[in-house]
Amino acid sequence: MNNRKICFVSPNAYPILKNTCYEFAGGAEVQQVLIAQALTENNFQVSFIVGKYGGKKTEKINNITVFKSSYEYKTGKLHYVPALSDIFLALCKANADLYFLRNPKHLLGVVAYYCQMKKRKFVFSSSIDYDSDLKHIRKKESIISRTLFLYGLRRVDRIIVQTDKQKRQFEKNFGLNSVLIKNMCPLPSLMPVKESPPVVLWVGTARENKRPQLLFELARAIPSLKFRMIIAPGRNERFNKIIKEQCRSVHNIEFLGFIPYQKINKEYARASLLVNTSRWEGFPNTFLQAWANEIPVVSLEIDPDEVICKHKLGLHSRTFEQMVKDVKLLIENEDLRREMGIYARKYVEAEHGIKKISRQYIDLFKNI
Repeated sequence: MNNRKICFVSPNAYPILKNTCYEFAGGAEVQQVLIAQALTENNFQVSFIVGKYGGKKTEKINNITVFKSSYEYKTGKLHYVPALSDIFLALCKANADLYFLRNPKHLLGVVAYYCQMKKRKFVFSSSIDYDSDLKHIRKKESIISRTLFLYGLRRVDRIIVQTDKQKRQFEKNFGLNSVLIKNMCPLPSLMPVKESPPVVLWVGTARENKRPQLLFELARAIPSLKFRMIIAPGRNERFNKIIKEQCRSVHNIEFLGFIPYQKINKEYARASLLVNTSRWEGFPNTFLQAWANEIPVVSLEIDPDEVICKHKLGLHSRTFEQMVKDVKLLIENEDLRREMGIYARKYVEAEHGIKKISRQYIDLFKNI
């Protein structure tokens, strides 16, 4: 039935919902808001549970009810009992038929417990490859976070993944089936106008797994080329400061800092190339935003399901030395760069269009 009540548990989604400029909201939050907007247009009743943002405890934003909690996770340290208790109370207030969670992982157990107790449906959507990597979870997650995640994972009604690789990993490591639904991406209404001479873009968050320092090495290796860095602050203040100081010491990098999702498209529109230096990702929203603006991607390690290579959407370098060569190749070869850019936009339109992906979510939520 189309009037089902769906609640997204997404502590950092408020800036995207409200169109405000808090300095954190990533790809997972963007995807959930895009899904929610599609659902409201199809007569679903949609709500969000977000974290600590002040103001009224309950808000209505574009037909979406927003329940604020005291949950706060900025320092990497979580006061579990009060924060998770408040999330539990918000779940009761939302009183939805189905709950949807993408991150953080430790909330999986809380939402699963509530849904099991109240006999509600629960969907978990994996946001990054290591969600399905048991060794990584055991090594990197705290015992409380790990326990909550594994408890919840066994009790969800559906697992959604972004790639075939994630699907295989959940089956191999946990014996769990999952549903592949790709990320969605709106196409810009205006065709991009590229800056001359070409500019190379890096977009991400100041986290160690994103390895932003490699951009500095890349810029030093190609001193004649202009780079721009768009970077949201991470939870490690010391790392944020180090990255900012190091970036400003490289003469051919323009440091733009944080730019909200709603305003970032103009930077993609004028760039000619996107580089990615991450060690871990899911299916990066930055790739989709770049491709939608006819920008090829040069990626050091990340190529989800090898789409970059299969569809000629850029180059997958695999080593830093090759990355330097690949960037030079595409900057110097305008025809190849433009050809890949055209392929990239067509790929997003065919595989990640709003209508196509939202239909898959609507069918899932109606039939679960």
